[in-house]
Amino acid sequence: MLPALILAVAACAADSKSEKATISSDITVRSKAAGPSLSVPPPAPSKPVVNEVLDSLSLGRGSSGPGTQTIHVSPGSARLEHAFPEPPFLALSPENIRARYDTWAFEVLDGEGIVWRAEGVGRLDDQVDWDGMGADGRLAVTAGQSYRYRFTGRRGGRDFRIESDPVTLKSFMHREYIGETRLEVALPEVFAADKDAFAPGADRFLNAMAESLRTSEGRRDGTYKLELYMREPRGKLAKARARSLAKKLSAALLVAVERVIVTPLPVERGEAVAAFLAPSKGARFRRE
Repeated sequence: MLPALILAVAACAADSKSEKATISSDITVRSKAAGPSLSVPPPAPSKPVVNEVLDSLSLGRGSSGPGTQTIHVSPGSARLEHAFPEPPFLALSPENIRARYDTWAFEVLDGEGIVWRAEGVGRLDDQVDWDGMGADGRLAVTAGQSYRYRFTGRRGGRDFRIESDPVTLKSFMHREYIGETRLEVALPEVFAADKDAFAPGADRFLNAMAESLRTSEGRRDGTYKLELYMREPRGKLAKARARSLAKKLSAALLVAVERVIVTPLPVERGEAVAAFLAPSKGARFRRE
């Protein structure tokens, strides 16, 4: 009698446990999270984030062996989106770098090719920037081309890199070695493809160009000098575009069309339109 009673109690307890497990499982499955779902913003490069990432690198912290760590940052290109921005076109401040390094190199790249390079030993103390010149001392920047920089720091057989996202220079302003100031804009920003008609948005660049020519010191002969770089400078299209440019700018400058001289030339660095401001006798003209 007693064994039967014990078996009955055990069976009842087992049934009770089974029932509790079923209730617990049922509550877990049917429960819902309270409150609104969290929305996490997409990551974006910023100075605190860059510093945090660089400071967390193992470089100079006792690690050994080969290896490269790379982070990508924005080049801060808002100023470069304006019509005819002045140098520097790319720049890196050392205050954004906390990781330790013994040697460094700063390179400007056009695609995968190195356009300009600077290097040094020890920590970088001052901002390093690129003014558009190439390694041979000649103008390398081209309107319509994309550029990025790469900073490499090395220590103990290891290195890290800071690479900027590419930035496209639709136009730029640059002081030439002979004293003239060059205003260059990519040809697709001025003319529609294979036509002498102006492209949408061309007025933004041509009006800024005319304003610079009007407010700078004029040439002694009273003319305005422009160059039209095309792959076929002697073709009908080049001549038609030169006439359209002269007519457009003469109207903006309020001068006779004969005073605006547009010369078609072979491509040097890229297809573009360039205007030249005469050397200033006083303070150099500057566009804000």
